[in-house]
Amino acid sequence: MKRALVLADGLRIQYRVLRCASECFEEVYVLGAGDAHFLKRSRFCDRFFSFSGDYSNIHPFDLAEIRRFCARHEIDMVLPSCSRTTRLLSTHGGRIGAPFYPVPARETFDALDDKWRFAGVCAELGLPIPLTRRFETVADLSRDPERDRIGFPLILKPTAMSGGCGVRRIDTAQELPAQVGYSPVLCQSYVPGEELSAFYLCHAGRITASFSYRRTFARLEELRVPAIDAHAARLVAHFRYDGVIGFDVRRRPDGEIAFIECNPRFWYHMDVAMLAGLNFVTLGCRLRDGEDGPAGADTLEIRSPRRLCGNLLTPWRLNRAERAYLRYIIRDPAISAWAAFESALGRYRLAGGQLL
Repeated sequence: MKRALVLADGLRIQYRVLRCASECFEEVYVLGAGDAHFLKRSRFCDRFFSFSGDYSNIHPFDLAEIRRFCARHEIDMVLPSCSRTTRLLSTHGGRIGAPFYPVPARETFDALDDKWRFAGVCAELGLPIPLTRRFETVADLSRDPERDRIGFPLILKPTAMSGGCGVRRIDTAQELPAQVGYSPVLCQSYVPGEELSAFYLCHAGRITASFSYRRTFARLEELRVPAIDAHAARLVAHFRYDGVIGFDVRRRPDGEIAFIECNPRFWYHMDVAMLAGLNFVTLGCRLRDGEDGPAGADTLEIRSPRRLCGNLLTPWRLNRAERAYLRYIIRDPAISAWAAFESALGRYRLAGGQLL
């Protein structure tokens, strides 16, 4: 593989896509807007170009700019890096004049990327979900006579933000905020237990590779939950899904699971999957060329970056995956640190100054 183009309008997930792409392409260019300009500081960004358009509101002349860019620089593969750029390729991929990474149909993407619509999909297909309601404002929730059906604790979240932005746990009626910085407001019953994530690469409704893990404050470890895989396979087959799809799932202490939301795109910890032997960029590009990939990853466990750094003077305490992750950070330390800082800062602002 020779030259890839990453469409980017931010830093967090976009940086992970850049790193994964650098493992399988000789050169990686970025066509960026917004905070994506920080990517030019990465040693893995061979060339950065500013995008004059808006990835959330694409016009015909924006597509013409991308098409001219791909032709001028002989781009071999165009990669999305977030919800907006995935939807762009879902809608207009055939008009950019270059091969692009597998993505779902636009109607499928829209149904799964919206948390309220995803709850409806789960209800239709019989996937387990917590009780979910939608309100235009928090005031509407406070006045709703059936609010007690949801009970406390409950979770407030936006329908169309990612990375945990804007998500709040509310333990009592007195803790309900007067307002939040988004509308509409999704309200879900809180599911006690642990949070799991499961991501899949799919082709025509068939899962070809998967990576599931549990993440806590202290560590991230790979795991496998057959019930999650079975439900995911049914949804993937229903939509004849193409590309990457992921699910945030809660597992109760008794083992019961509940699907919380869907991510029909690349995700924040895809670089960890790469360290486990599953580079979703590489595998998706092979699918685009008609090749299949492996179905699973090596089992791994990685402590948080803060805890890893605390063991730099005792490297014999690090396992193989942790040593690989440290090498990953050290190869591009400044931009790795900035991406982590930007992630935490963004969640802080969107939570109204409350760290999540």
